[in-house]
Amino acid sequence: MNTLLRKVLTTMALAAAIGRAGILYDTVDQLVAGDPTQLGRLSRNGIPQDWAGSEPFPGVINPATSYHYTTYSVNVGITRFIQIDVDSNSPTTFFSAYLTSYLPNPAAPPNLGLDTNWLGDAGFSGDLLPGEPLFFNVVAPANSNLIIVVNESASNGGLLQPYHLTVEGFLDAEFTDVPEPSYLLVVAGALAAVVRRARSIQA
Repeated sequence: MNTLLRKVLTTMALAAAIGRAGILYDTVDQLVAGDPTQLGRLSRNGIPQDWAGSEPFPGVINPATSYHYTTYSVNVGITRFIQIDVDSNSPTTFFSAYLTSYLPNPAAPPNLGLDTNWLGDAGFSGDLLPGEPLFFNVVAPANSNLIIVVNESASNGGLLQPYHLTVEGFLDAEFTDVPEPSYLLVVAGALAAVVRRARSIQA
């Protein structure tokens, strides 16, 4: 019984240390003139990526045009199913997701390196309708770093346009959260009480 209890408590402690699913990253930000630039950008195909991988790589357009972009690195922990929520009133901010790294490279035709590590994108720029944010889903390996890319879809036209980016993680495609640490501690306490009671009965 001691061995079983130790294993259960160790598992719970590990899960508590990892943290719960839900919001992995949340920020309000904007592109600025000092952000890096890339040549070309992803085409907007009107297909937000989903966990089934329904969106094909959209291709790259305007390979001679310079666009500002910025990136955010988010570790997914044990939550492989990621939802990216994007709220932007500007029609010139575009969101995409990459695995591990984002490497725009003008020496890599035909897609200028924008296809390397690509997982998916929002399909559209800005909100579909005022007050109705976009979202898209990607699947990433456990404990990997997800790179969220925000770029302008019109050269110098996406600067100083505020957006709200939220990254959420789930255990599966059923939107299952990891239990909160407080819940795990309650369960652990209840289990310990059961074990103590069993010992007293055996004695």
